[in-house]
Amino acid sequence: MYQKFCRLIYFSCILLFFPLLAHAELSTRGAWDNLKKLLETGGYQVLGEEVSVGSDLTVKNVQIFFEVDKKTDIIFDIEAIKLFRKSDGFVYISLPEEIYVKYFNEDDFGYKTEASVLVRARQPEFKVSGNPSKVLYEFKASSAGFTLVELLDNGVASSEFSAQMELVLADVKSAITSTVGSKIEIKSLLSTSGASIKGGVRLLNVPVELSFQYVMDQLKSNSVSNEPKISLSEDFELALERGFFSTSNFTFDNSKLSMSAATPGGPVSLSFTTGPSSLTSAVSQTGFVIQSDNKNTLVNLNLPNVERDLELDFAEFSSSLNIPLLAKSGEQDFGVKAKLSGLNFSDNVWNFFDDKNLMPNDPASIEFAMEGLTILNEDLSSDAIMENQNLDPLEFGQILSLRLKEFLLTALGLKVEASGDFKFDNDDLKTFEGIPRPMGKASLKIEGSNEFMNRLENMQVFPSETIIGARMMLALLMRATGNDVLQSEFVIDEKGKIYANGQRLR
Repeated sequence: MYQKFCRLIYFSCILLFFPLLAHAELSTRGAWDNLKKLLETGGYQVLGEEVSVGSDLTVKNVQIFFEVDKKTDIIFDIEAIKLFRKSDGFVYISLPEEIYVKYFNEDDFGYKTEASVLVRARQPEFKVSGNPSKVLYEFKASSAGFTLVELLDNGVASSEFSAQMELVLADVKSAITSTVGSKIEIKSLLSTSGASIKGGVRLLNVPVELSFQYVMDQLKSNSVSNEPKISLSEDFELALERGFFSTSNFTFDNSKLSMSAATPGGPVSLSFTTGPSSLTSAVSQTGFVIQSDNKNTLVNLNLPNVERDLELDFAEFSSSLNIPLLAKSGEQDFGVKAKLSGLNFSDNVWNFFDDKNLMPNDPASIEFAMEGLTILNEDLSSDAIMENQNLDPLEFGQILSLRLKEFLLTALGLKVEASGDFKFDNDDLKTFEGIPRPMGKASLKIEGSNEFMNRLENMQVFPSETIIGARMMLALLMRATGNDVLQSEFVIDEKGKIYANGQRLR
């Protein structure tokens, strides 16, 4: 239910921030006809009563239907859309400041969920200029957003919970350029001075109430897409094969998430703040790429019966992922990276497990980078992934090689480094019980392990037998190469035998 409701929110924003591009003659009739055609190409059905007066066009009682799936529908109700030309040469499209959106879903058991969302735009201005091959769309509003009006279960308000949600964007400005040729190129820019989403959930059968607010400052986004004359919703794989690509970037200067909950045990509050952050993604026939970067993050937690707030902060967190999407002949690259640096815990958090300060409380960090080669037997479209509920990657293709380019962990006086490079025999699924047999080698280096074990033993967190067992395991797998420095090389040969520093383990 909640995943589908989030899709309602997404579609509710369409009319406000992406005015559904058309490559039309700049007449009111041409603009409306092409707008309808584009909507219908995207899977929408458009109904309305058209009334022309001179060059002006009014479309009354507009209903726009979208079938998310066979059991889910979204309906936009618009009292009237007016199109008219001014002396400045622009065609203006006038929309109501408030538009109601209805969401309907019926699951396999006949359970019905309905929601009503009110989409708002204050002082909106939407105008179009250009020529048939290149059109510029400009949209601005002093504020825009939506609010959840009603949520029903089987036609009545839920007896188990109630919910509220509201999104507001301030000083909205959008510029979109559509260039038509053998493909349609769309470039868009969106900026706001700030964004806020707030809401809450109340469980009626138990005394629990949750509220939240998320605020972003100087929110901006830009995107470029090159679309063949077939939509992703119509045929995902074919659109990619014919050259569809899209890149987008989303940034803000800072943000803060505040959450509070009233529970039987007392009030709980959580805040999460970040500095400059960005999210970049790209989709094309070569695959899907996404990268996120966050700086200066602080997490604060307040629990009942705890006098001081619990805090942790980190200077930087970044991650990236690239995966292929289409089944092609030959090898394709994939990879994943992550970095977390400058992680600090407040004294209150640290004292939970080390009240005597036996461990060094220095900033921790971790870096990880892995890449590999694969052959896909099946396209990795969203439908294919959703239909395969087990999500077994071996059902989609073969992993040919895997390389751990970098692994670096520094924390609690420890420094751990690792790397490795393996190839896989996908015809041998018996040696490692269902996993393609790997062949290759890896290295591992640990600095400060002996001192770490001593501190751990003094903390008396684990029984002494456990500490002794850990020391014996390290002695078996590793060899000393310096002052409290251990190192090892692991090898898996072509028969599946595993060696550590030349000693056979399997």
